[in-house]
Amino acid sequence: MPPQLPVDERRSGLERRSGIERRGESPVETAATLPLQRVFPHARLTESEAAERAAAIEAHRRELGTRLGRNVGAVVAAVDYLLNISGDLVSPTIVEHEALELLEHRSITDPLTGLFNRYHFDATMTREIARCRRYGVPLSLLLVDVDRLKLLNDRWGHHAGDQALSRVAVAIQKSLRGTDIAARLGGDEFAIILPDTDAVAGLIVATRIRRNLVEGASTMVTVSGGLVELPRDAADASAAQMMLVADHALYSAKNSGGNCVVQREYQSED
Repeated sequence: MPPQLPVDERRSGLERRSGIERRGESPVETAATLPLQRVFPHARLTESEAAERAAAIEAHRRELGTRLGRNVGAVVAAVDYLLNISGDLVSPTIVEHEALELLEHRSITDPLTGLFNRYHFDATMTREIARCRRYGVPLSLLLVDVDRLKLLNDRWGHHAGDQALSRVAVAIQKSLRGTDIAARLGGDEFAIILPDTDAVAGLIVATRIRRNLVEGASTMVTVSGGLVELPRDAADASAAQMMLVADHALYSAKNSGGNCVVQREYQSED
């Protein structure tokens, strides 16, 4: 039997002479250029593992093309290889990348305010504590609570309460830098992670939030705040302890009548 031509070379003489590509065909992406960690974000591959898999998938793609007599896309070859050969995938679901990005965004976002949710806050807080301790830079945490939100809900309905929460979220966003992380923890409570920020600068941020909240407002909405700075020499720093200290400061602010911010010194767990 005469040897088979490679798949990419099986074209008619007219096509080869004219240099015309087959109608509807586009260049096939090779596995060598396929961003595995982006296409398969849950495969948990290191960079070196991804490079090894990419080389193996490219060889698998070419073998499939020879067997099937047509070009095989890199994604198809990758799914087949990772599912049926390497076992890196167990029960994959194919999702358009834009749809996946939307799902990921929704999974870390509070739907009412557009701020991050508690899940993302917890993960980011732990990471920022580790980063600030590693580089010896300050880190502050500001808790913000809407004053008398329950009374607003009871008198004017939950729609009015939702509007107040959205106004607070907008005021927070207007007051922060791009590196700050704001989240709604639930109910009427917000949390703001302030990297590279000491307590003095944190109080300035809190004041800015309160000022932005009242500018151009037709109805009065106020907030209380609790602030804590993580000492650079803290031996046993933890997200839970920072939250506890900031919450105590917030409680003091509420007991003082609200519409104010209280700072507390970080205290290690005893």
